[in-house]
Amino acid sequence: MFGRRVPPHIVFASSVALAVLCAVLAFLSAQSQSWVWAGVGAVLAVWFAVDAFRSFSWAQAKKRQDAEKAAQNGHR
Repeated sequence: MFGRRVPPHIVFASSVALAVLCAVLAFLSAQSQSWVWAGVGAVLAVWFAVDAFRSFSWAQAKKRQDAEKAAQNGHR
């Protein structure tokens, strides 16, 4: 967006934190029988959990790619 990408570990950490926060808010909303807010919180918690998983996958793929490049450069 602004010419720089956010590092995957920052995206992972913030997504995990937001997923936990939304899950807690969904749970508290369900306890008070506010079903609309419980549903919204649950959907957001799943959304951020999936985002955290994707950013973790990106970081692992980058590590694998860097290792492959280092192995190729070492054999030449």
